Amino acid sequence: MLHVDIVSVGNANMDIIVKVPRLPVVDEKILAEDVEFFPGGGASNFAVACSRLGVPTGFIGCVGDDYFGRLLLENFRKERIDISCVKVVKDKNTGFIIAISDMEGKYFMVANRGANLELKPEDIDEKYIGNAKLVHGSSLRVEIAESLGIKAKKLGVLSSIDIGAELAHLSKERIFKILENFDFIFLNRTSYKLIFGVEPTSKALLDHFPKNSKAVAVTLGEKGAVVCDGKRVVQVPAIKVKVVDTVGAGDAFAAAFLIYFLETENLETALKYAMAEAAIKVQKFGGQEGLPTREKLERFFKQLNVSSQKI
Repeated sequence: MLHVDIVSVGNANMDIIVKVPRLPVVDEKILAEDVEFFPGGGASNFAVACSRLGVPTGFIGCVGDDYFGRLLLENFRKERIDISCVKVVKDKNTGFIIAISDMEGKYFMVANRGANLELKPEDIDEKYIGNAKLVHGSSLRVEIAESLGIKAKKLGVLSSIDIGAELAHLSKERIFKILENFDFIFLNRTSYKLIFGVEPTSKALLDHFPKNSKAVAVTLGEKGAVVCDGKRVVQVPAIKVKVVDTVGAGDAFAAAFLIYFLETENLETALKYAMAEAAIKVQKFGGQEGLPTREKLERFFKQLNVSSQKI
């Protein structure tokens, strides 16, 4: 095992994007105009984002012993991500998502978690994450989220979690218990409202700030993002760019926020860089295609006049 500063835990998928002139109706066969394959999965996207920003990164997850699995492992190697804790599952296919989209941008998706479901709490190696500065989980199943938070807390390692749909639909009592073990919490506006029952206003963020957390960041789509540390709330507007694909934008946002917060301990700085990172990413198609290097992010950031507002 190599020493890494950040460990990402969660899904690795192959994203299959099929372009059609129009969406088919029931029982209709339609010819695809194009098909593209992209490495994906929230935790995988996050790991690539961190590595491109110059931070030694490792990944804990599962792939199948198949063609897609080999492609994903090769992609991790190419991105200089340590895969010593990736489990190759012999009798399961690699997770995949098929997205069929028309010329107007309308689409439907079919997802198969495959080997991702084989990730078990015991696969979160304590020695591995114990040597890292931070461990991050993305769209985790309940038992994995619980185990990751508890282990990180026990080991004294900083931890972060990007809330997926499964966790957002838990009872308040259970999700709050999970969140208490994480230092940094990332979620979108919809998930925030599902969990806390209110819009992510300044008052709500302060009133419902999870015990033991260092920061809660909520992405607001076209309205930018907001972050709270329990004492104050800072909001940064979205950066206006041509949006091609938002897949992976949240993973990019979380990666840049954590890296710059760990370096500066400044909420405004971290949030501004996170918004810049996401703005670069959405200009390219695919969850990992637009993720910038540190040099590209810094150049882009210097060209901006990103304002923040304490609310």
